[in-house]
Amino acid sequence: MKYVLAIAACTVLAGCATSGMTDTLPKLSSKTGKSVTAYVQCVEPKWQALAKSAKGNAKDDEGRVTANDDGKHERLDVKASGAGAQVVMYEIQKRTKDSPDYDGRFRDEAISCL
Repeated sequence: MKYVLAIAACTVLAGCATSGMTDTLPKLSSKTGKSVTAYVQCVEPKWQALAKSAKGNAKDDEGRVTANDDGKHERLDVKASGAGAQVVMYEIQKRTKDSPDYDGRFRDEAISCL
């Protein structure tokens, strides 16, 4: 029972961490000639190599890839658009003494799949 509550709490907190991301400017907004599913399938393993928590899903005309790693919260929304898809990436990165610089690896991997 304790494990179920712990998992539920983590899920709720992760949802809260990414829900306000759309209030910030996107780090990436671009079009791809790939389908929603093909794009999500390209990005997901690349983000998993950067953060084990990364996960993606694609259903019909919409998809999402998310990752949380050491103060970095990344979210990629993909929506079908014409012959391809519209890709919008949001992120929140907490800068600390140990990592004061911007980490663009997630954005770079998202761009590599365009």
